[in-house]
Amino acid sequence: MDPMNGGNSLNNNPPSLASKQRLRWTHELHERFVDSVAQLGGPDRATPKGVLRVMGVQGLKVYHVKSRLQKYRLAKYLPDSSSDGNKVDKKESGDMLSSLDGSSEMQITEALKLQMEVQKRLHDQLAVQRLMQLRTEVQGKYWKKIIEEQQRLGGVLSEMPDSGASVPASGDNCPESDIN
Repeated sequence: MDPMNGGNSLNNNPPSLASKQRLRWTHELHERFVDSVAQLGGPDRATPKGVLRVMGVQGLKVYHVKSRLQKYRLAKYLPDSSSDGNKVDKKESGDMLSSLDGSSEMQITEALKLQMEVQKRLHDQLAVQRLMQLRTEVQGKYWKKIIEEQQRLGGVLSEMPDSGASVPASGDNCPESDIN
């Protein structure tokens, strides 16, 4: 059986067109796909090449199976709200997949693009956050060092005998008149 064009042969088309021709997934072909995925341990463990090998359909290419497996995995995790609006159930993967039309595919593609963009922004924000954390730690060490130095100088100054002369608070031992 040739899965292209509902069972028609591909011999009429040039080889370059035949390899990129869109596949019409019939119910029978979908059932074979689902059975193959189940044999391989489910949609999360199945690989496109493994599914292709188990299905054993003439004319089926790995990119057809890749696309189908991706949609199958997405459909598995799409929630469907029930009539009361509170409970969320999962639809049967095959039912959801067969109900996807072109506009749904476009929406999924757009949602995936948006998700990738959000993930990139989050990654960038995390990088900035890590940098800020490092800077904050360096700043904290700097202030801790200054405070310890001030405490050390304060202890040294309080141990000095009181000679009646005022001690500069800034830690500078030179009077301003000596600077000029």
